[in-house]
Amino acid sequence: MVGSPTDHLANERTFLAWIRTALTIIGLGFVVAKFGLFLRELATRSPGPSSSTSEYVGVFLILAGSALVGIAYNRFRLTHDDLQSGTYTPRTGMELLMTGTLVAVGITLAAYLIVTG
Repeated sequence: MVGSPTDHLANERTFLAWIRTALTIIGLGFVVAKFGLFLRELATRSPGPSSSTSEYVGVFLILAGSALVGIAYNRFRLTHDDLQSGTYTPRTGMELLMTGTLVAVGITLAAYLIVTG
């Protein structure tokens, strides 16, 4: 049994939602990294905390968002193939990975803000 057109369209919408999420994470990473550069510029004018942590977190978010694009495409293809063969089973690995990653990044950013005051 081949998946119905609505199943395939739902798979495509899900893929596009993951792409939007990835673009948002990449954009957040860019903002965090640029904010670190802004802090470094301020530090040259007055003593203050180092901004290297925000740059590392920003770069990590950019790389994580970029990796998410590849992971999302792989999941899209797997779901497409499952729908074609009639053997679809839900997967939760990507949701678990993204939840864990974003919780870790959120805790890291919160700790950074607390430490740098």
